[in-house]
Amino acid sequence: MSKIELHTAISFLDGILSVNSIPDAPRALNGLQLENGGTVSKVAAAVDGSEKAIHAALETGADLLLLHHGIFWQPMQPITGIAYRKLKAAMDGNLAIYAAHLPLDVHPAYGNNALLAKACGLRPCSHDGLDYHGVSLGTHGEFPGTCAELEQKLETVLGAPVQAFWKDSPEAPAGDIFICTGGAGDDLAQAAALGCRTYVTGEGSHWNIPLAQELGVNLVFGGHYFTETFGVKALGLLLKDVYGLDYTFIDLPPSAYSH
Repeated sequence: MSKIELHTAISFLDGILSVNSIPDAPRALNGLQLENGGTVSKVAAAVDGSEKAIHAALETGADLLLLHHGIFWQPMQPITGIAYRKLKAAMDGNLAIYAAHLPLDVHPAYGNNALLAKACGLRPCSHDGLDYHGVSLGTHGEFPGTCAELEQKLETVLGAPVQAFWKDSPEAPAGDIFICTGGAGDDLAQAAALGCRTYVTGEGSHWNIPLAQELGVNLVFGGHYFTETFGVKALGLLLKDVYGLDYTFIDLPPSAYSH
């Protein structure tokens, strides 16, 4: 089994993702969020820093957990209750935790947007993006098929049903697609202003649906979770390839939190 120093893994990830130069929401706390005893031999990756994800990572024997939404995503709070249980479990289990939010969303090779666009077979047509915390976010490309074919493709690559609201017939061309993974429904108008015919995001609000029709844009909700598994999976595989570390993806979709 390969083993490397924790600081080696963290320096590598920080450099690849440019975590110190990409602005983000304060609660993201990109980078190393919790250190361990100093070495890494097994990596786990998950989308959300939930208590369930931490325990699942410990069950695999991981000593480094990669997250998209880190363990401090909730507002500032005392280290009691759930916050205490999560930190105690990780520290007792010698589990380091690393999070990458916007740096992972925007990365051209390992990012959620780029990888979802690639999986869907989009042909890049513009480098323009949405403005989020001063960062250009999202991927703009052309899909060579109908709206119905795009819906089928998305459900295949996401592994889950999508909600699609087509302006015209599902047999109409899907055209230029703008993808912004996660919870970017309220950025619909920005995406429409960039000239896209179809806007794909993870989730939004009820009011995004009539607005899409008024703007003349197709709207697809693929699920916040399902659109954001790509990046952490890619990071885990990268550490496996570069350093020979064991790697496991912990799949905890919303249904995993319901009995």
